[in-house]
Amino acid sequence: MAKGAAAVILVILIIGAISGYFFYTRYVQGTVVLSISDPAQAQPGSGRQYDTSILHIYLTFARMELHQGGLGNPSNSSWYTIVGSQKTVDMISVLTVPETLGSARLATGTYDQLRFPVSAAVVTFSNIGNVTYTMPSGSLKVSVSPGATVNLRLTLSFDDNEILAMNGHLTPHATAQIVT
Repeated sequence: MAKGAAAVILVILIIGAISGYFFYTRYVQGTVVLSISDPAQAQPGSGRQYDTSILHIYLTFARMELHQGGLGNPSNSSWYTIVGSQKTVDMISVLTVPETLGSARLATGTYDQLRFPVSAAVVTFSNIGNVTYTMPSGSLKVSVSPGATVNLRLTLSFDDNEILAMNGHLTPHATAQIVT
C-alpha cells in the first residue's frame, strides 16, 4: 500500500512539474524594451562619424518584430510586434544617446530574430538638401529570453563613402544585443 501511495505522489509531482513548466513558458510574461543607436565610430583621419555635409539620416521603420524560437519555420504566426506603427528615427540624433522605440509584453521563452522593414531612408545634406535612398529591410539573429524586463538594443551604422557616393543605396551595418 505504501508503494502505491508513493507512486501516486510521484506521478502527481511529475504532472505538476510539467504543468508548471508549460504555464511558465506560455502565460508568464516579461517585457522587451527595444532601443536604437548608431554607435560612434570615427572615420579615419576625421574624428567624426559622418562627413560634415551630412546633417540627418532619417530611417522610417514600418514595424519591428521578434520571432519566437523553437516554433518551426519563421512564419507569420511566430512573429510578435514590438513597434507596430511607422517610426522615423534620425540616426544622427542617436549617435550618443539611444532612443527607445517601443516595448511589448511577451510570454517567457526564447526569441531568436529581430526584423525591421525600412520603408524610407532619406539623408539631408547641408549643400543639396534631401536625397532618398533604398535600404534592404533587415532581419537579425538575436537571442532574447524575457523573464522580467529585457533591454534590447538595435545598432545601425552606415559607411560614410556609400552615403557620399549618392548611388541611391544604403547598406546598414547592424547588430542587436541585450544591454544592461
